[in-house]
Amino acid sequence: MHLMTKEADETDSDTSDKTMKNLTVDDVLSITGQFGWSQKIYFVCLSFLQIYVAFHMLLSVFTGLEPSFVCHVVGSDIKGGHNETLVNHCVDNSPSKCIRVEYTSQYKSFATEWHLICSEKYKVALVQSVWMGGVMSGALLLGGMADRLGRLRTLMGALLGTIAFEGFSAFSPSYLIMLVLRFFGGMSCAIVILVSFVLSQELVGSEWRSFCGICLGMSFAVGIAVFSALAAVVSTWRILTFVCSVSGIVFLLLPCYLPESPRWLASVGRAEEAKEVLEGIAKLNGTLKNLPSHWEVSVTAGKGKKNKTPGLSMLLSHSYVTLLTLVLIFSWFVNSATYYGLTMAASDLGGDVYMSTALNGLVEVPAGIIAMSIIDKLGRRATLCGFMFVGGIACLCIQFIPQRFVMVCTGLALCGKLGISASFSACYIHSGEIFPTAIRNAGMGLVSVAARVGGMLAPFILMLGDVIPNLQFSVLGLLTLMAAFLNLKLPETQGHPMPDTVADILALRTSSTKMKDKSSQNYKYNKLEDDENQGEETVVFAKGETEERHLKASPSSTSSSSYPQGVTREDQVPLIEAEDHCPS
Repeated sequence: MHLMTKEADETDSDTSDKTMKNLTVDDVLSITGQFGWSQKIYFVCLSFLQIYVAFHMLLSVFTGLEPSFVCHVVGSDIKGGHNETLVNHCVDNSPSKCIRVEYTSQYKSFATEWHLICSEKYKVALVQSVWMGGVMSGALLLGGMADRLGRLRTLMGALLGTIAFEGFSAFSPSYLIMLVLRFFGGMSCAIVILVSFVLSQELVGSEWRSFCGICLGMSFAVGIAVFSALAAVVSTWRILTFVCSVSGIVFLLLPCYLPESPRWLASVGRAEEAKEVLEGIAKLNGTLKNLPSHWEVSVTAGKGKKNKTPGLSMLLSHSYVTLLTLVLIFSWFVNSATYYGLTMAASDLGGDVYMSTALNGLVEVPAGIIAMSIIDKLGRRATLCGFMFVGGIACLCIQFIPQRFVMVCTGLALCGKLGISASFSACYIHSGEIFPTAIRNAGMGLVSVAARVGGMLAPFILMLGDVIPNLQFSVLGLLTLMAAFLNLKLPETQGHPMPDTVADILALRTSSTKMKDKSSQNYKYNKLEDDENQGEETVVFAKGETEERHLKASPSSTSSSSYPQGVTREDQVPLIEAEDHCPS
């Protein structure tokens, strides 16, 4: 009898081990700590990296400062004392009409060195546009690299490229060479921005994603103030560029402190490596003992076959997913155009360019704090749309305020900047939780392209103020309000696991409908998985129903022939017919 009891206990133990052995990354982080000591170390490293990124984002603002100068007019008698001069102006707007240009600014920018004044001043703005173009190209062409090579390896390669290209630009013998080097520097920096954010979301639990994402944005704002202070004490653009670049060398030590994303490793079928990373996180958190004695990481990729890396075409596989992608693209475009537009429009708040730039950065800190305090209470979608409404209305109100009320207009502009900064932070969080793991980095790269287009068009939108006073603010306000309304079509992602596949996004839509129908705040969607060992699949139907089916393990088990005649699968429902399932 004793022997039989012992054998029964062993059987129960084996059954328990088998039940607990398949854990998702979210399951493991819930057990070992969603934001323990290990994640705090990762977060601090990535926060300092954001400060470094801000340096490069603002580099052209200070290295290309417009100099003050005196134009000695051609034909004036300088030796005889009958010198005719123009202050900060050229004859016929042409520097060649000046017999001599005398610069009175103490700071030597590249505009001073290469005489980019008057009719040549557009070349200064062109440097920032080219750098933004590099960021856009990097996000478009290289955004999916981290989905193929891994987050950490891609981050280090991009960081090295940023240091090299931007550093060499400090020794450029000509304007054209500097332009080319800054373009490639922008391409590299784009990948640093994208991958660092994705890592910040994939190394922590779902309850801490919003906190980490918003705090990274606040770190960027602190970087703006720090770089403004640094630029104020450096005398030449070459020294400032060199210091800005080489300060990133310390971040080449990041692999000593940052691991590869376990979510990415699991998504490409590298379960053993994902398990090793998760155990390392648990060990540093002091919670390794909380894990079961025998467990494995659930992988999205099929076992025993070569995995094919998915592409952005995944976002076109269903009309609803395509709609979400288009809304996100437009939202990022508007956020970026309004953000940079208000930043440049508010640059004249103070007489000192360094102080005004620092203040424009620091105003993002309270925006981040407010967003952080409500995003987990109201949800991602409500926070994003709410702040866009605030920013849009503030911009529209400027049109109706007489220009003589300068302080009122300035206050509204800063209110708009605060609103759009907070919505940009929420936009990062929301988008990262909508794109599936398999193409999350590529998806963030796609919307980043839209953001860079918005940043490149912002100066042209501001030129509308020359046609009608304050018209630029009305245009930015209308765009922001339009994006706010469109964002209401996005699903709420708060409290849900990060999707791995398109099927998970469709299940997320269905769960949003159920949450409204059931008035349950604790309802979470069940991720659709094809478990080849269990041969079990959860199917979400058009009416929001779920049916558990025990199917034979087969890659083709999800084909439409496996379902009863007349029953339509969720991922086959046309968008127009399924509007009652879309979140309002």
